[in-house]
Amino acid sequence: MLSAEAQSSTAKRPLAGRRALITGAARGMGRAHALALCTRGASVVLVDLDAAELETTAEELLAGLRVAPAGAEPSPAVVPVAADITTRSSAEAIIARAIDAVGGLDILVHNAGRMYSFTGLLETDDEDFRALFAVNVDAPLYLTRAALPALQASAHPRVIFISSQWGQVPDGHSYGYMASKAAQLGLMKTLATEFAPQGILVNAITPGAVATRMVPAEYHEAERAVIPLGRLAEPAEIASVVAFLASDEASFITGQVIAANGGALIVGI
Repeated sequence: MLSAEAQSSTAKRPLAGRRALITGAARGMGRAHALALCTRGASVVLVDLDAAELETTAEELLAGLRVAPAGAEPSPAVVPVAADITTRSSAEAIIARAIDAVGGLDILVHNAGRMYSFTGLLETDDEDFRALFAVNVDAPLYLTRAALPALQASAHPRVIFISSQWGQVPDGHSYGYMASKAAQLGLMKTLATEFAPQGILVNAITPGAVATRMVPAEYHEAERAVIPLGRLAEPAEIASVVAFLASDEASFITGQVIAANGGALIVGI
C-alpha cells in the first residue's frame, strides 16, 4: 500500500515517469498539451518546424518545473526537436531521437496542423490539398508506425489525435482541411481496432473553434454565433482532455471521438 506521502505525490503528478511526444508543440494547443502533461509529471518531447518558438516554449516549461514544489519523483525532461513530420524518414528519425532522449514513449499526441482556407471547390489549390493530408494523415501514420515498438513496450500506451469537428460535419469549404480531418478520424479508428488487443489506446478529440492563431480574429464573432456556450475554447480546455486520455482514468476508452466544442454539434454546423 502506498504511503500517504506517495499517494499525495501520485495525486499531484499522475503521469510521473511517462514519456510523451507532442507535434505542433511550439504554440497554441500544442504548447497547452505539453504544459498539461508536463505539470502532471510526464517528460515531453516537443516537435515543431519553428525552432525559435519551440526553444522558447521549452525554456518556459523548464522554468515552470524549476519553481514547482519538489515531489518524490525526479523533474520531467523537456526536449525540443525542430523537424518536419511529413516524410517517413523524418518521422522515424524523430521517434528514434525521442526514445533516445527520454528512454521510451508512452504517449503520442498528433496535434500538428495547418491553417484552413475558406475556399470552395473551384478555388481549392491542389498543392495545399496535398499538404493538409501530409500533416493530418501521412504524418500520424508515419509517426505511429515508427513509435509502435515503444508503445508495445509501454505499460500505459496512448495515441491521441487532435482532430476537428469539421472532420465530422464539413461545411462546404476548405476541402483539404475537411477531407483530411475526416480521413484522420478513419485512421484513428483503424489503429484503435488493430491495437486494442495489445492494450494500446487510440482516441481523438474534436475541438471546434479554439482561441489560437488558427482562427483569425475576424472570424471570432461568426464562430461564437454557432457555439451554444457562446465563446471559443481556450487551449487549456482541450489540453485537459488530452491529460485525461493520457491518464489511468481513461484506461477503458479506445477508438472514441471526444467532442470538445462548446456544444456546437448539438445544433449542427
